[in-house]
Amino acid sequence: MKIKIKLLMSFCILILAIIILQTKVEAKSYYIDNMDIQATILENGDLEIEQTLTYEFDGSYNGIYITIPIQYENKEDILSEISDDIYNAGGVELQKVSLVQNNQITEFKKVTTAANGSSSVFTEDRKADFYKLKIFSPSTNTRKTFQVNYILKNVCVSHNDIGELYYNFIGGEWECTIKSLNIEVYLPNNQTELKIWGHGPDNGSSQIIDNTHAKFTVSNVATGNYVAARLVFDKTNIPNAQKISNLDAYGLIYKDEQQIAKISDKKQKYTRNIYLFALILMVYWIILLILYEKDKKLQVTEFNEEELFKKYNPMLAGCLQGSRDILARDIIAVLLNLIEKKIIHLEIKSLHHNDQKIYGYYLTKIPEKETEMDEIEAMVCNWAFGSQQTVELAMALENMPKDKNANEKFKKLNDVAQEKLNKKGGNQKRVPVTLRIFNTFLFFIAIYVSIKHILYEGFEIYHMSDVFFTVIPILLYMLPITMVLIYIPIFITVNIRHQMTKMIHKITGQKVVTTAATIIAIFLVIILLTLLLGNKGNRYIIADEILLCIALIIMLTDNLMLKNSVKMIEDYSKLNSLKEKIENYTLMEDRDIEQITLWGTYLAYAVSFGMADKISKRIKNLYLDDDLLNLLNDQKITDYILSDYSFFYYTASLDRRFMRGYTKAIKTAVSNYGSSSSSGSGGGFSGGGGFSRRRRPRWRPEVLFREKSKSFLLLFWKRVDNKNIMIYNKSRNRNDFK
Repeated sequence: MKIKIKLLMSFCILILAIIILQTKVEAKSYYIDNMDIQATILENGDLEIEQTLTYEFDGSYNGIYITIPIQYENKEDILSEISDDIYNAGGVELQKVSLVQNNQITEFKKVTTAANGSSSVFTEDRKADFYKLKIFSPSTNTRKTFQVNYILKNVCVSHNDIGELYYNFIGGEWECTIKSLNIEVYLPNNQTELKIWGHGPDNGSSQIIDNTHAKFTVSNVATGNYVAARLVFDKTNIPNAQKISNLDAYGLIYKDEQQIAKISDKKQKYTRNIYLFALILMVYWIILLILYEKDKKLQVTEFNEEELFKKYNPMLAGCLQGSRDILARDIIAVLLNLIEKKIIHLEIKSLHHNDQKIYGYYLTKIPEKETEMDEIEAMVCNWAFGSQQTVELAMALENMPKDKNANEKFKKLNDVAQEKLNKKGGNQKRVPVTLRIFNTFLFFIAIYVSIKHILYEGFEIYHMSDVFFTVIPILLYMLPITMVLIYIPIFITVNIRHQMTKMIHKITGQKVVTTAATIIAIFLVIILLTLLLGNKGNRYIIADEILLCIALIIMLTDNLMLKNSVKMIEDYSKLNSLKEKIENYTLMEDRDIEQITLWGTYLAYAVSFGMADKISKRIKNLYLDDDLLNLLNDQKITDYILSDYSFFYYTASLDRRFMRGYTKAIKTAVSNYGSSSSSGSGGGFSGGGGFSRRRRPRWRPEVLFREKSKSFLLLFWKRVDNKNIMIYNKSRNRNDFK
């Protein structure tokens, strides 16, 4: 039942993710490649505009929307002595709407209503704050250029000392991305100097061509952003203007623009300071690692290896040398060491099957030797053998992580190992409590600074009304979907951490590394989503994400840092020296055959140090008649050793019922053969386009193992001498299992 719920939940999440991603793709499958606006200031203060828009359509659409702002939007958050209302336009006088294609101009006809699929017609929607055209022109995977000519009424202002044009050419109602925007403003009879300012995205530029011509260019204008142009000129250019302010405006305008520039500089400086703060915290964390995680190694050239081996079994040696918790590979290391010390007996049995020789590696307890085991060795041995006196090694390694209490046993084993090291002064948590409190305080400071940064910069949410009046009611009415949406970030976070832990545990058991890498992975996903899906105007928030990432790492890793006491530094250094000698092959150079017989011990410690591949290459060149050497030459056993027993982390985390059938089949095979070797059409309009055709997702089945009696997906069996052995096949029919 538990598995079915998980599968159902995963299926719902997958469907929802596909819908969301599909919607996102469709919303971005059209854009304006180029928008060119030619605006001429008339003597009566009107603005004559020719707006040319080149669209790229990917999919099928009924047409486009074009929104012309009327009401001025103060996006700069300044307190001006000039009223915002003075910059509102008086309305729009439409002249014509055309399609420019193959050097031909097709003029569209105005209608009251039109149905989807109509062509060469348009409707208009006049509001107090904007004027909206709905242009019908069915398009499929093509490039089209539209041209709109209109007069923006009564938009220029005649002040006491100057004339002024201040207009949002692109307002917040624009619903698609503009790759390239070019705005050119003409003042035909002007003889005096122009003053110009451009407002909007940071990548915009403004240029005075001459006294009669100003140019503003911006690239990649994101959905919902705005672009404004401001010109100050001789008021004699608009002698018949109806909008008169009775203000001496030049000084006020100049003051406003200085405020805007200062605010922009402050915002950029604030963002830079966030990055600087994050960098300082990173340096601080590195200092903490140096002080409380990294031990200074002594130069140790000569030491008694056998005394070191007696003092530290492979598991303790690996934990001390790596300043870490136990790893799954330490279990194999302990078993190999017990074999080498003759505390457990290894017997290799050969069997013939289909003219092929296969081997089973059987471990047997020696009762009189059990008292020679230390507590850790006894725990590993009891786990591997269970209630049996003899086990097959490959089968034991298969079964240990499948034990219903595998995770608990692994944790207890780690607790015992760390307790033993702590008593000796090894792997101790040395970060003072006061410093940990300070680090927690730092994290909350980072949260405060980030919130303040967001409030200062402003967080642009496109169509806030849609959020409150559409999304929220739907979520309330569709409570199950709401719960799934809440589950998604939790599911992603938990699974990323789980996968990162499994991956990193194959290399290192240091909790500092595991925790830090997990947090970094999660925040990298968040940053990537911010870059791909977020409004470009909100990308400053990446600085806050980086800051919170580092602050969280500091807070969650300070209590995980392990350091050795002074009396343990020598042993720590000896173990690191032993590791270096194994790595450099110097342990077996220039030694006689009696010394070479220590290779089995070196192998056990090399496995714990994560260097089994280094010594195994050298050992395989030794021509010795030794059971342990023969075991090492077996491919399956070698796979376990050289992969750091990564099978453990995967299997121990699986549902027990999920693995029961698999375990049963393997047990049957091994008990008889020892170690088995495996070899639509467009809908409405939306900001430049209608609905695109939906692309159906392709589904691919997952391979799942189930009990034979309950199988409904993929089960794999083959008949071998009247015994069932699980193999890989693609059959789905239960009747195929014979």
